Amino acid sequence: MNKVQLILESPTERSKYKKINSEDDRLAFFCNHFIMDDMSVRLIKRRYLLSKRHREAFIQSIDEIIEKLER
Repeated sequence: MNKVQLILESPTERSKYKKINSEDDRLAFFCNHFIMDDMSVRLIKRRYLLSKRHREAFIQSIDEIIEKLER
């Protein structure tokens, strides 16, 4: 999650993320970002993307990070 937060600290990256409508595209945004290395992507996939419930929790935590950063 540290790298996800690092990505979201950039206003440009936050605005790109917000423009994405599909949940799958939002997840792909992070998995394909140049900051993410293979180990980070595997960890995110294993921890968050294997089940629908965990995927929704991941998206919710990203939304919370964005909300904190924009205050």
